[in-house]
Amino acid sequence: MKMAYPESGTPSFTTKPTDLASRVFNHPNFAPAWICFLLLLLVFVSFPIQKILLVLWAYGREGYFHQGIRVLPGKPVRFSNGTLVPQEMDMATGFGMFALTVFGLSFALFFALRLYERFCGNRRV
Repeated sequence: MKMAYPESGTPSFTTKPTDLASRVFNHPNFAPAWICFLLLLLVFVSFPIQKILLVLWAYGREGYFHQGIRVLPGKPVRFSNGTLVPQEMDMATGFGMFALTVFGLSFALFFALRLYERFCGNRRV
């Protein structure tokens, strides 16, 4: 980051980001686009995986692959054999998939932008 000096000659403590990751995250259109992307990924990828993990945790591989137990849509959350899904297990797998998707992809994007800037960015310094 570079120091921004006003016309009066006194140094200012406001800095303007010069790295690629800061410029991308500070762009006004980035936040809505990133939220929409994460929302679509949560709905169509993470939550179906969460349901699979929930069945595997409760009934194991045998229940998922051989008995065909699945999580039914609707509330209260039930397995296809009629039993209620334990709320603690549902909350743990749901939060885990949410955190993994949102925070994991955000950190991955941040580090990918940093690596791109380091290895493929402008070579002039």
